[in-house]
Amino acid sequence: MNALKLIIVAAALLTAAAGVRRLSHHCRRRFGHSIFTMRAFWLAAIAINFIWWGYYAWVTGPLHHAQAYGGIVLAAAGIVAASILVYENVRETNAVYGIGGASLQLMLFFPVVLYGLPLLAIALLFLVFATYKGAPTWLIDP
Repeated sequence: MNALKLIIVAAALLTAAAGVRRLSHHCRRRFGHSIFTMRAFWLAAIAINFIWWGYYAWVTGPLHHAQAYGGIVLAAAGIVAASILVYENVRETNAVYGIGGASLQLMLFFPVVLYGLPLLAIALLFLVFATYKGAPTWLIDP
């Protein structure tokens, strides 16, 4: 039973990846614009993080005896970033492909941005300290 679940999940992921590739290829061929670019990823990352942490700050503000408007401002900045993402996609393609592509970007990049980037930053800090070759100060001759 577990093998069947694993096969179903793998097939769903492969189908989603193939669909994204086909959509990107179709938009590139028809409009000359690729929806999945690094700029779009960073706009989606900014939008997702600002909305997520703005909502968190807004909700937990009264629990910490803090003002809630900071979270509202942060979430509004995230909405502005998401609006820029949608606008750029609609401007380069059409309304259907632009809005659909932007919503697909936000859905697909959500777990990567919210959980992947902080873990990547932690891993990079670990690598910096793990690969440091300097001798401890007590071993250096005066």
